[in-house]
Amino acid sequence: MSFKFAARTILELGKELISSDEVALYELIKNAVDAGSPRIEIAVHNLLGGSRYREAVERLTEEGQSRSEVLKFVRAGLVDSDRPVSEELLASLKKCSGNRSFLQTLRSFHDDVNYIEIRDTGHGMSLDELKDVFLRIGTYSRRNENLKGAQHLGDKGIGRLSAMRLGDRLRVTTTKRGEQYWNLLDIDWALFAGDEDVDADSISLEPELGDEKIDRDKQGTVVRISALRGDWDKERFTDMLQGKVARMVDPFIRGNANRLIVARHNGTRVQVPSIRATLLRAAHAVCHVEFRMEDDTPVIEGEINYRLRHRKRRIDAQGPELYSLTQEAVKRRAKRGHAAFRLIPIRPAALKRLDHFKCDIYWFNRNALVGVEGLSEGRDETRKQISYWSGGPMLYRYGYRILPYGDLDDDWLGLDEAAFGASGFKLNRQQVIGRVRIDTPHSALSEKTDREGLIDSDTFNALQKILIWIVHTEMRGLINLADKLEQDKGREADLDTQTVAKMRARVEAALQRLCEQVGDSSAAEIKSLSRSVESLAKHSQDLVERIDGVIKEADQEREKYVYLAGIGLMTEFIFHELERAVSHAMEAVSGRTLRQSTIESLREQLKTLHKRIAAFDELTTEKRQRKSTVDLAEVVDLTLENHIRKFERHGIVASVEPPDRSFKVKAVRGMVIQILENLIVNAAYWLKEQRQFETDFRPTLKVSLDADAKTVTVEDNGPGVIVDRREHIFQPFISLKPSGLGRGLGLYISREMAEYHGWKLRMTEDVGRVRDGRLNAFVLDMG
Repeated sequence: MSFKFAARTILELGKELISSDEVALYELIKNAVDAGSPRIEIAVHNLLGGSRYREAVERLTEEGQSRSEVLKFVRAGLVDSDRPVSEELLASLKKCSGNRSFLQTLRSFHDDVNYIEIRDTGHGMSLDELKDVFLRIGTYSRRNENLKGAQHLGDKGIGRLSAMRLGDRLRVTTTKRGEQYWNLLDIDWALFAGDEDVDADSISLEPELGDEKIDRDKQGTVVRISALRGDWDKERFTDMLQGKVARMVDPFIRGNANRLIVARHNGTRVQVPSIRATLLRAAHAVCHVEFRMEDDTPVIEGEINYRLRHRKRRIDAQGPELYSLTQEAVKRRAKRGHAAFRLIPIRPAALKRLDHFKCDIYWFNRNALVGVEGLSEGRDETRKQISYWSGGPMLYRYGYRILPYGDLDDDWLGLDEAAFGASGFKLNRQQVIGRVRIDTPHSALSEKTDREGLIDSDTFNALQKILIWIVHTEMRGLINLADKLEQDKGREADLDTQTVAKMRARVEAALQRLCEQVGDSSAAEIKSLSRSVESLAKHSQDLVERIDGVIKEADQEREKYVYLAGIGLMTEFIFHELERAVSHAMEAVSGRTLRQSTIESLREQLKTLHKRIAAFDELTTEKRQRKSTVDLAEVVDLTLENHIRKFERHGIVASVEPPDRSFKVKAVRGMVIQILENLIVNAAYWLKEQRQFETDFRPTLKVSLDADAKTVTVEDNGPGVIVDRREHIFQPFISLKPSGLGRGLGLYISREMAEYHGWKLRMTEDVGRVRDGRLNAFVLDMG
C-alpha cells in the first residue's frame, strides 16, 4: 500500500506551481533549451479569442439571443474572416438547426483552430521516454545529469505541467535521431477536472507511434496546446514577448532572444527586444564585479565608475573579508550597539558552492537625464526606456532568468527601502538596470517548486549579502561621497543620549539582581560596584551633555563631524564593555559559580572603564582642543592595556617595540588616544576573523614607536588590505563588517584627527611583508 492521489490533484499542482501564462510559456522554452535545441519556434494561431467565444456562449444560453444574432457577434470577432477556415465555420454555424449543435460547432472550432505550438530541434523523446519520463511527474532525469556536470535549466521534472495552464488539450509529437516514426501523446486535461473522486492512475494515457519519418536524422519535439484558456490576440502576445518574456533570456546580449526564439502570431513575426547598448552607455554610474574561488579562497574583484562625477572605486575582497561580510548578525533582545548582535559565522562550504558569479549594475540619475543619441529625443523618452528595463538586478543562471528577482514587486536587495529611507532616493529600483549571472549549479542554489525564487540556504544568503554590500556600501557610498563630500553626516554618528540612559538602567538592574542573589558576604562588594557604576554612568552623562557646547563652538563642519563620530563610537564601546562585564557576573550567578574572583574581575574591568572615561574626557573637556606634551610610549601602553581582555578572548598576542629614546609630541591627548583606539580595534576585529578562516592561525599585533622618524606603526598579521584600496578604506561609511556591526567611520575619523595635527595617517609601502599583494600596517607619521 502506498499513497494515492485524486486526478484533480495534478491540475491543482499545476495551478499552484505556474503563476502566470508568461511563466508557463517560459517553462516550455526552458524545456526546449534543455533538450539542446539551438532555436525554438513559437507559433500562436488565434482566429477567435477566448473571451469572445465565452461571451458568445453566454449570449446564446443565458441572455436568450437568437443564433443569427450570436452568429453576427462571432463573425465580428473573427481575426481574419476571409480565411477559408473562418468561412467554413460561419457556413457550418448557419446550417445548425438547434442551439446544442450551434454550441458544439462553435466549441469544436474554438478548441481546434486556436492553439499554441512550441517547436524545437532538440534530442526529442522515444516512446519509452514519453511513458517513463514525460508522464512521470517529478522525475530526476535532469537532476542526475546536472549532478554529472550538465547545465540544464530545470531539474525537478514539473515544467511540463505548465502546458495545462495555457490550455485544456495537449499533443506532444516527438522523435529521436535515427528513429523510424514520430511518437505521439495526447492529453485532455479536462479528464482530470471532474467532480468525481477518480484516482490519477485510473486515467489511461498511452503514447503511440505516429507517422513515419521522411528523414531518419530528423529529431525534435512539437508541443501543441489547444482549447486555450486565455485570450491570445496579437496585442497580448506582443506585450508578453516584449515585456516579461524579453527579460527571461538575457537581454543584455544584443539580439540574444531573437536568435533563440522565432515567434509568430498568425504567421506574422513578433520580435523580442534586448537592451540597447546606447542606453547602458548613458548610465551615470556603472558597477562590474566578479566572484570566484581561487584555491578554495573566495575572491571578488571589480570596479564602480561614477561617470557623472568622474570618480572610480576598486572592489577587491577575499578570504576573511568575505567571511566577515557574509556571516549572520542576529539581533539580541534588550541590547544596543555592538552588544546587540550575535554573530553566526558562515560555513566555508557555502561560499565554495557559490563558485562563480558576475554582476553588472547601471544607475541613472533621473534628474540628470537627457536625450541619448540614436535612442531618444529627450528626457521623457529616455526615462521611458529606463522604465522598460528597470526594477533592480535580475538574476540569471546560464543566461536564463531565475524569477522573480528584479520584478517590479520584488526588492530582493532592499534598494527601495534604503533609497526611500534617505534623502535623494538614490539607487531606487526605478533608477537601476542590472543583472547577476551565476554559474552555481542547482545542487547549491535550487529554485523553489513554484518558480518564485531560490530556496533559502547559506549559499543564497551569502550571494545576497555580497550583492547588498556592493550596492549599498560601495556603490551608494561612492555616489554619496562624490555628490556631497563635505555634507554633514553628523546625524549618522550622533550620540543617542536616551540609549546611554537605557543602557545604564539595564546595568544597574543587573547589579541589583546580582546583589539579591548573592550571600551577605558579597553584598557589600556588589553595592560598592553599584556605586562605581553610578559614578561612571554619571560621568558619561555629564560628558554627553557637554557635547552640544563643543559642537556649537566648532568653526568647520568637518571638525563638528569628527567630534560627534569620535565621541559616539567611544561611548558605545564603553557601555558595550560594561554590559559584557556585568553579564559575565550574572551568568556566574545563574550557574551558581559566583566566586570572589568573579567580583574582583568585575571590579578590575570597572577600573579599566574608568580609565576609558578619563580618555573620553580628553575629547570634551575644552571647547577648543588644547595641545599638551604627550608621551607616546605611555599612551600606547594605556591603550593596549584597555584591550587586554579582548586580546585574551581572541588569543591575540600584542607587543610593543618601544622607542630608543623619549618620544613626546605636542598634541591633543584625547585625539591621539582615539587614533590608536581605532587602529587597534580594527586590527583586533580582523585578527579574530582571520582566526576563524585560517586553521592554526596565531594572531599577533605589534605597535612600533620610532622617535627618530617620528612614527607610530600598528601592524597585524590578519588579512590585510589590497594596494588599490589603501586610500579607499579611509573614506567614510566603508566597511566589510556585517550589517549592524560597523559604520565604516573609524579610519576616516582617525585620519581627520591626524590631519588636524598636521600629521599623516597612511598604510605602509611594504607590500607583501605579511601576505602576498597586501598591506598589513598603518603608520601615523608625525614628522
